[in-house]
Amino acid sequence: MGDDEESKTANTDYACAGERHYEDASYLHGDGRLLNADHLFGLAVECLMKALLLRFGGSHRVSMRDSGGSESGRLWWDDPNAQNPNRRRKALGHINEMIQALPLLLDGRPGPALTEALTRVSADFEEWRVDERYADGTHLDPALLSRRQEAATLAQELHLHVQFTGKLP
Repeated sequence: MGDDEESKTANTDYACAGERHYEDASYLHGDGRLLNADHLFGLAVECLMKALLLRFGGSHRVSMRDSGGSESGRLWWDDPNAQNPNRRRKALGHINEMIQALPLLLDGRPGPALTEALTRVSADFEEWRVDERYADGTHLDPALLSRRQEAATLAQELHLHVQFTGKLP
C-alpha cells in the first residue's frame, strides 16, 4: 500500500466481507465460541445479501447512492411501500432491518433454491440485533443458533452459485 490517503481508505466489498465473516463464524462455532459465531453469522448473511442486492437490484435502484444522489459508503434502495414518496429512498441497515428488501431478489425468478434461502434468512435473522455484541451471552438459544448457521450456509452457497454462474438460481 502506498502512503497516500486514498490507499488507506477501506473499500466497501460486501461479498468479500460476507465470506470473511462466514468463515470466521464457522471457525468460532467449531471452537465452541457460540455467541461470537452467532453474531458473525448475522454479519455474514447481511453482507452476502447486500452483495446480491447490489448486483441484482438495479431495477429497484439499489445502489451506493444516498437519498440526495451522492455516493455513499452504504447501500440504499427505493422502498416501494414507503408511505411518503419523498422518503422512499432508504439505507439498507443490518440484516434484521433489510429483510423487507430481500424479495427484490425474487423479482420474476421462480427458483426454489433462492426462495428457500431468502425464506430461511428472513425467518432466522428477523430478531437478530447487531447490539448483541454487547450481551453477556445468557440469552443464547442453541436451537436458533443452529438454524442461523444453516441459513448462513444457504446464503453463502447462494453467493458461491452467483460467483460461478453469474446469475441467481
